[in-house]
Amino acid sequence: MIENEGYLINQVKNHDKVEDAWVILDGEVYDITNFLSGHPGGMEILIEHLGTDIQEVFMEHLHSETAYNMLQRYHIGSLKGYRQVGPTTLEQIRKLKLKNGADNKSTVSGNSSNNNNNNDKLVFIDVKKPMVPQLKLLEGETYLKWIHSQTGLEEIIIFDRAWMEKFTRWPWWYIFILWVPIIVSAFGYSITREQSNVVVSSTTFLFGLFFWSFIEYILHRFIFHIKTCSYWGNFFHFFIHGIHHLTPFDSTRLTFPPMFSVLLGYGAWKLFLQFPDNLQITGLPWALFGGIACGYMLYDTVHYYFHHGEIDWLPAIFKKMKSNHLNHHYKDDNKNYGVTSPVFDYVFGTI
Repeated sequence: MIENEGYLINQVKNHDKVEDAWVILDGEVYDITNFLSGHPGGMEILIEHLGTDIQEVFMEHLHSETAYNMLQRYHIGSLKGYRQVGPTTLEQIRKLKLKNGADNKSTVSGNSSNNNNNNDKLVFIDVKKPMVPQLKLLEGETYLKWIHSQTGLEEIIIFDRAWMEKFTRWPWWYIFILWVPIIVSAFGYSITREQSNVVVSSTTFLFGLFFWSFIEYILHRFIFHIKTCSYWGNFFHFFIHGIHHLTPFDSTRLTFPPMFSVLLGYGAWKLFLQFPDNLQITGLPWALFGGIACGYMLYDTVHYYFHHGEIDWLPAIFKKMKSNHLNHHYKDDNKNYGVTSPVFDYVFGTI
């Protein structure tokens, strides 16, 4: 996008529609048209402020420095004749952080010499070049600071070899081709066993569906957000979750690659084979397996909607869940771990 030397305020006011959305912050002009559907608070909250100065509402809703940094990617120019009066928005965000003593993930600058040294390392990372060869430059905790300071990139290159890069991108809908036959087969098998009962199997399937939300919460909180400080720890985190936090808008990297999904499915299948024979003949292990697998498939579906969908007719609860998940990305990654359900966020106090 080519930046203009300066815009008049009346020019900005004309860009107040969903399909042509501009805003002003600290005298700078931003075209946020492509970001509206991904706004954590929903598109609706932004519509009434299009074509205007958003500093007051930006601070009113306590946006993080991550959010501020993301906005800079939509910068298209400056407001002609603007003079800053008082502290800038970024200065206010940092002042509030210090006042509240919050450990804001998005802040990449600080007063200590250690922070300054870490910041010097961050500038060597070129997001337009392959990431894997550059991971070694991010020593210890600097890696996680970099991940969160860059949240919201549209896309990245992972490998320096084109053939390897191809295996990192998949259409999100492949999950239906892979998992629907597995889910149907597992449930079908469960209700045809010698001592099976359709009602009991169906109840077990629904329990498995619910149980997935617990598995999802544990994985997201304690595995996907593991604190790493070694090269191999950073490497592991980058592939299981770091990529997604860097590029939440990249729909081709929203789901696990098929090869990993197949390995997970195979591992789960082998595990469920270990259930004793007196349970196997009831079919309950496979009803449970089908329910958990269905939960995983729904997780990927809902996750895609949160990042790439804007469906007006969905119940308000889904819009709230979407807002919670996007807040996890752009506001505080220590909260809102649940994707398909907020139940365990409420149970464990991470809502």
